[in-house]
Amino acid sequence: MADEVVFGKGMPTALEPFMAPIEQIVEKTKYRAQLIARDQKLGSGVSAAFPTGFTIGFLVALAMMLVPFALLM
Repeated sequence: MADEVVFGKGMPTALEPFMAPIEQIVEKTKYRAQLIARDQKLGSGVSAAFPTGFTIGFLVALAMMLVPFALLM
């Protein structure tokens, strides 16, 4: 009789699942998300500072070209 039911063996308990592979995947995903967030923040900062930086750079380059010509004349 293969369908025999055994009584009196105690309550069945749930075993803890093997979480090591899942924890590794979570850590890798968290690391990649942090890299992407850092890259996005850096890109946003560069984009926000571009007009000011370009203007200052242009004026400095213009001054470096015009000041020597003004001194020679």
